[in-house]
Amino acid sequence: MALSPAYDGIMDKAIRNPVWSRDELILALDLYVQTGGNPTGKDDEAVEQLSVVLNKMHRLNGGGGSDTLRNRNGVYLKVMNFRSSDPAYLQQGKVGMTRGNRLEAVLWKEYEGRSADLAADAAAIREAVANADEAVVAKLPAAEPYEGEEGGVIMRLHKRYERDPKLVKEKRNAAAAAGSLACEVCNFDFEAAYGELGAGYVEVHHTKPVHTLHRRTRTKLSDLAVLCANCHRMAHRKRIPLDLEAVRLALRFRR
Repeated sequence: MALSPAYDGIMDKAIRNPVWSRDELILALDLYVQTGGNPTGKDDEAVEQLSVVLNKMHRLNGGGGSDTLRNRNGVYLKVMNFRSSDPAYLQQGKVGMTRGNRLEAVLWKEYEGRSADLAADAAAIREAVANADEAVVAKLPAAEPYEGEEGGVIMRLHKRYERDPKLVKEKRNAAAAAGSLACEVCNFDFEAAYGELGAGYVEVHHTKPVHTLHRRTRTKLSDLAVLCANCHRMAHRKRIPLDLEAVRLALRFRR
């Protein structure tokens, strides 16, 4: 039985691959820059490697997808989309691909003249994805970004590791045994402020960015810090979480 055109349209939308995220586009732009705007083609080994990284990123974020999700052909075409923003290409009288994600042009302007920063940001994203153990991450509680956070795969993975209930409990118990559950940045104490309601409560922050952690790295209690909700959110205001001293400096600057 033939399907109606309307039904075909609904099915097409249902299996359409998701729009490329900022993290994905940073990796694509980095490949464009690293290859001088001209990877050899969709069978280029670097294109294949990027396809593998992007598909793992989607799985870590809880997504699946069709067989065409970030495959080599799609990755190659997306990388080539940056030609429409590249002055060196446009000066040849060419226009590049006109269809694409508006964010591509935004990222081009953001990183123009900052190839070292682009390479560093792309490396951090790749390392966070490569180092993540999918089986371990799948067992951790999901973590939605705070309002106003820059987000990205580094942020999501970092916060999921922080929500490991076993580690959180062990760190709180260790801090309590040491005599204080006060925030390590501002010294706020939930029990002192809220009485019985706040007794035993404090948030736990992982002090090491996830892209620096290798798959077999075992988190130690010394890698964790206890923070109040405000300082914890401030530590997560950037794509790569701030260390405690950076949050302390920001707080002191405002006082």
